[in-house]
Amino acid sequence: MFRLNSYRFSFTRCYQKSGYYQPNSFNKELILSVLKSTATKREAQNYMRKYAENSTSNHCLLIIRDLLDQKLAKLDRFAVTIRQLQILGLKPMFLLCPHRNVEKQTELLDACLRKNSMRSLILPEALTRAADGTYKSTLLFEHLKDLIPIVKPRVFDEKSCSFTTNLDIVNLTDKFVQHVDCRFDKVVLLSNLGGITSGERHDNAHVFINLSQEFDSLSQSLNQSLDILRSQACREAEFSTDILTPVHIIEQLQRSIELQQSHLDNLEIMNRVLSRLPISSTGLITDLDAASNRDKNNPLLYNVLTDRSLISSSLPRFKKEQLPAFAWYELPTDDEATEDLKDAALVTTVVKKGVDIKVFDYRTLDRSNSIGMFEPQTTNYSNASFPKVDLIKLKHIIDSSFGRKLDLNHYLERINGKIASIIVIGEYEGVAIITYEGPENGSFPYLDKFAVLPHLKGSLGISDIIFNLMFRKFPRELVWRSRKDNVVNKWYFQRSIGVLDLATDLGGGDAKPSIFKLFFHGDSHDAQFNNPQRLQVYSTYTRDIEPSWEN
Repeated sequence: MFRLNSYRFSFTRCYQKSGYYQPNSFNKELILSVLKSTATKREAQNYMRKYAENSTSNHCLLIIRDLLDQKLAKLDRFAVTIRQLQILGLKPMFLLCPHRNVEKQTELLDACLRKNSMRSLILPEALTRAADGTYKSTLLFEHLKDLIPIVKPRVFDEKSCSFTTNLDIVNLTDKFVQHVDCRFDKVVLLSNLGGITSGERHDNAHVFINLSQEFDSLSQSLNQSLDILRSQACREAEFSTDILTPVHIIEQLQRSIELQQSHLDNLEIMNRVLSRLPISSTGLITDLDAASNRDKNNPLLYNVLTDRSLISSSLPRFKKEQLPAFAWYELPTDDEATEDLKDAALVTTVVKKGVDIKVFDYRTLDRSNSIGMFEPQTTNYSNASFPKVDLIKLKHIIDSSFGRKLDLNHYLERINGKIASIIVIGEYEGVAIITYEGPENGSFPYLDKFAVLPHLKGSLGISDIIFNLMFRKFPRELVWRSRKDNVVNKWYFQRSIGVLDLATDLGGGDAKPSIFKLFFHGDSHDAQFNNPQRLQVYSTYTRDIEPSWEN
């Protein structure tokens, strides 16, 4: 009996050693965090392909601007996030900021990581400058395994055998990303400022920035704000020589200048770095509080799993309840109210290199402004004086997205002369066709076709980009219809100010059965949306639009 018990005891130890044991509390916490996230099946598959099945190591570059100002308890919570990033498949790497005591930053970060059972490797320089002026990285980051590099913002000059601290964080980050031997999947900027502020969102952070579309305008806006603040500071300084100006006014202006400059630097860092990385790479700008969250609203962990922001950038600004940004192709079927997200969503900006956007405002499509139908496809249009709509690609994306064949001849006959705008994302990876419908003296913009290639649904923020563009282009009113059983309807509802069953009798004796719902967007205070006659116009004209599918 004793021998049998010994055998069973030995067997149990071997069983546990093989890995079939109860996970520890840390792994439980991570598993719960993953399960609570709103990652869809498609996003989970994308995550597995990138981090679990891919042999390429994915690194995460982290820059903390205000490291020395942070409390130790917050840094400890942040260290837990770093451990979770490692478990999820990312290799963290820190690049220190040059404007504060670098040695103190190094000691603080190293101690924090070691305290939380992680090993760091302190690198005395970010890059080495050779005698011929070229830069190189002397370390093979791919071979560091679980070591977390802490990189000092210095350059070693081989010619003079000296170290130089690079005070320009923008140029340093740009050069560093160019010359290291690893692939950065995420670039994270952490500061007390959080994400880049947006006036449209009441000075909360931009939710999502598509650099190819928005960098120039955002950079110009930030520079204009800086110029105004600097001029105001100069006037106050001159005024103070004659009359005593309260010191706090000048200090407040100086602080505002520093904040705006930091936002501009963060935007410039993201623009330069992401332009050198694959289009799939993502930038995040947030604060340390958000990055230290241990729930599903941690923007770093959430983005690793979903590659998107905590909330959707196309949700209307007037919506009081901030709804989770479910991907529209896999929305939950229940109509239960979703819980409000925490403030992490208001201080986080997700940044992508983005995709090119083309907007065609041709009222009619013909041989002068389109290709693929009105003349032979073999004709070379590369020297065209202005861009043309590719009807072959347009038909392909609509066919692929809807799973049906578009009758292009019938469709063009219907929309020609009424086209309001055609929005094309990238190489026809996403499109929207808006037409003018209704009576001549009261026409309204109508989203006639909205399509995204199936394998790109939910990626690159294409749907949000399209809806944001439409809302800006047609701010007063925009309507569209959708089948009543369409899984997308909840996503549409979140972006509308109202919905109407097109079978509803609005008077006039013109009620008909319909399989569609009508959605409308615009200024919620506009009287037209409370006007039954205007709603009847919307309803009648959109309900009776004849589809253009092949039999």
